[in-house]
Amino acid sequence: MGGDLYEELRRQDAKPLESVHDDSDDEEECPTFDWQPAPSIMNPKGSFLGGGKAEGGDILSMLVSIYGSKELFVNEYRVMLADKLLSNIDFNTDKEVHTLELLKLRFGELSMRNCEIMIKDMDDSKRAVSNIHSTIEASGQPRPVVDSAVISNIFWPTLQNEQLKHHPRIQANLDTFSAEFCRLKNPRRLIWLNQLGTVQLELDVTEDGPDGKPVIETREFSCTPLLATLISHFEDRDEWTAEDLSNETGIAEHIIQKRMGYWVSNRVVRLVPSAEHPNAVIYQLASQEHLLQVGESDLDSSMMDLDHGDNQAVSLFAQEEEEMGVFESYISGMLTNLGQLPLEKIHNMLKMYVSGSDVKFNKTPQQLSVFLKYLCKQGKLECGPDGMYKLFKK
Repeated sequence: MGGDLYEELRRQDAKPLESVHDDSDDEEECPTFDWQPAPSIMNPKGSFLGGGKAEGGDILSMLVSIYGSKELFVNEYRVMLADKLLSNIDFNTDKEVHTLELLKLRFGELSMRNCEIMIKDMDDSKRAVSNIHSTIEASGQPRPVVDSAVISNIFWPTLQNEQLKHHPRIQANLDTFSAEFCRLKNPRRLIWLNQLGTVQLELDVTEDGPDGKPVIETREFSCTPLLATLISHFEDRDEWTAEDLSNETGIAEHIIQKRMGYWVSNRVVRLVPSAEHPNAVIYQLASQEHLLQVGESDLDSSMMDLDHGDNQAVSLFAQEEEEMGVFESYISGMLTNLGQLPLEKIHNMLKMYVSGSDVKFNKTPQQLSVFLKYLCKQGKLECGPDGMYKLFKK
């Protein structure tokens, strides 16, 4: 959290946010003669950007007003907290606990319940990992290399869950950890989110020496599980095609090509043309004898993964897709009963009927329009020239 907001949360006179209302921009209310424009953001006295206090000294109220409601602000904080917790490989939650206690004073215990459970999951994981490591080492097995955050799935935002088949050596370490967890926590079982996490690697990489000649240096890499699995396959053999790696990992070939750009740019792997297929390439382990100077100009941009993997654990797309799946059932019910409806009517009815459910409908008409067009493309709905949506008749 920012400095000004954090200091405000620590204020002794901070009160619960009971008087903050939802953003009224979407409400169709006629202005009255008492209406006054909002203070200009260029006014230095009340400028949040200028480092001063918001009007009334309540920056948090300003932020809640921007998001539109307390629920939306808390959900956004929950998403940010999930990414922060899962990227913390030391399981240190002291700062998050302190911030959470301050937020509970403003939003109430119930509103922050999910966040509280998320932090508790990390503290429980720290103890479980320590016990599992001690037990594995005491049994005479090699020192464990796997740490794991064990989460209560229903209290967390939707996380990335793309399928990935790990290299057998990586999978063996996960299986050892899983088996010990099952023994200690029976009957609980682990379901791995295979593409989440961070892998620390040490690799021998070809570098330019002081005299310009290539030398082998040991370098450390911090990468995603997919990148670790891809490079692990080069311990089995020196050459792979994107198609072969796709078959081994279960990942689409075009994604393999982008991710392998990371190892090519770090000069661990080089690209060589295929003798059998002129338009294809082969990924070959770099060596002193075969060093290829690779720069951005040497690689097709479509072959490079400039982000080196996704650092966000929370899949915002998956979360939105899950919510839209709930809205789809409401839309189908409306059109089944009423025949056909325009966008505006569907939007108003969703705001009315979904407001009492676990999933809050907070989409704009523009966002709903995109989703309705998506349903039309899937053959579930159809839209007439008059803009009326109805169920698609096969």
